[in-house]
Amino acid sequence: MSERRRILDLMDRAYRAKAWHGPAMLEVLDGVGPGLAARRVKPGVHSIWELVEHIASWNEIVAKRLAGGAPKVTPAYNFPPVTRTTPAAWLATRRRLARSQARLRRAVARFPIGKLGRRRPKLDQTWSVLIHGIIQHQLYHAGQIAMLRRAFGKPVPSN
Repeated sequence: MSERRRILDLMDRAYRAKAWHGPAMLEVLDGVGPGLAARRVKPGVHSIWELVEHIASWNEIVAKRLAGGAPKVTPAYNFPPVTRTTPAAWLATRRRLARSQARLRRAVARFPIGKLGRRRPKLDQTWSVLIHGIIQHQLYHAGQIAMLRRAFGKPVPSN
């Protein structure tokens, strides 16, 4: 398997299914409706909905960086506020996540493999670390979502 295929496979497993560690992002979100997504386990702790918006933002940010951009990461872009908690708004958030994942995947698929080990401009970090970091980021938050579901008595179903 080529390095590009291996990275894309890791991305797909983290997002869709068959992740080594357990449930992937879409699996932890399966069955989550707007009510559960908006609930807080306690004040000051992000909701599932906020985490999904955050994941989508970082998918977009990394895709832009891989394409040569330098997106400005504001607090509102990092964790977009959830102002409406309707079924339509939750559907829009889920669609944003899907679009951002597709955009990120395209950006990784187009990224020159020869640049993976090169340092990113003005950073002591390689492009490979950025790409693998976004995969790890998604899995980290998938774990948080799974824990929030368990706290609300709605654990991720076992396969």
